Amino acid sequence: MGKKLLVLFMTILIVSCNDNKTQKTQDSSNEIESDETKDDTNTQVDNDSRSESNPSEADFAKVVQNFITCKKVATERNDCRNSITKIITKTYGLTEFSDPKLGYVIYDSIRPIVEKSKNWIQLGSINQETIDQALAHTNRGGLAIIIDTANTYGHVVMITPGETKKSGSWAMKLPNVLSLTNYKPEKSFYNKSLSYAMQKSEDLKIFLRQ
Repeated sequence: MGKKLLVLFMTILIVSCNDNKTQKTQDSSNEIESDETKDDTNTQVDNDSRSESNPSEADFAKVVQNFITCKKVATERNDCRNSITKIITKTYGLTEFSDPKLGYVIYDSIRPIVEKSKNWIQLGSINQETIDQALAHTNRGGLAIIIDTANTYGHVVMITPGETKKSGSWAMKLPNVLSLTNYKPEKSFYNKSLSYAMQKSEDLKIFLRQ
């Protein structure tokens, strides 16, 4: 009788140990899965954060389309005229083109602001040397814009990263730009040559944000 009880006791003990091992294995597996899920979540958050701080080509294409749509339904002269300052401000984290109460300034105000600001450098009129300097600045993550100073409301474009390409009409290599054209919004574009946005002129000035 004593031997039977001893055998029964040993059997129960072995079964109990196996159950505990199985449970520990499952718990360990669950912990790994939980950690992997956590890593995936963190990776997603990081990717989303990078996407917001570094607009993609699709983001800029959307900016152009939204601008064209805005101008189609505009009823006032100043409607949508702050679109270029808005995208520049958001992309580069600037403060000079926005006001807490008034919002983003219209593009006409860009020139007087950059001419007076110590944060901006004027390279002067466009030639191959100044274009190359501006594009190099842009490719390093900086901001470079071109303003038509012939009028107080002259067109403003933003140079986009990349390489220069030969322009027959300008007889020099030009960068691509973001151009939101107020007088002909349907001609607005992103990442096409400067020659599509402006005619060659000594009145075109390049400005770099330090």
